[in-house]
Amino acid sequence: MALTWTVNDAKGPHQIEYKRGKLVIDGNQYKLKSSNWFIQLIDYAFNFDDGINVVNCHLVVIGSKVDLAVNGVYLGSQKPYEPISNIPPLVSVFAGISAVLGFLMNGWLGICIGILFGVLYFNTYLKKKSLTPIIIIFAAVTVFQIILGIVVSLLLAPLY
Repeated sequence: MALTWTVNDAKGPHQIEYKRGKLVIDGNQYKLKSSNWFIQLIDYAFNFDDGINVVNCHLVVIGSKVDLAVNGVYLGSQKPYEPISNIPPLVSVFAGISAVLGFLMNGWLGICIGILFGVLYFNTYLKKKSLTPIIIIFAAVTVFQIILGIVVSLLLAPLY
């Protein structure tokens, strides 16, 4: 799925297209790389300078959400642009632990649940910009995964 935008300046319109991992600006292709290994996290800045004004653009990708900010305002949501700060490594560690613990306690269903909660950690951090809610959610998710693993084991034990 490709997303396209048109940005105008004094020189005329500029065509911007985003395809997973690639940005095409007026026919020129740029390869994008996520700044995080667990979730796709991209904040790519570029400018159009028409000699009179400079149009500042930022392509922002968080997971599967993609939006283009032009001169400080997102075109899709109309919200002000906020730079994506570097996410602390602890959030990635918590996401990895949740996925591994989910797999160990509940198999493939558990790893899926762990990955979903991992994405929740990243989204919560990006909204709150604080580790405290992440730590609380991680503790609750860990207890949930352990209890779910015990309950599933007890339910499946009579089948063996």
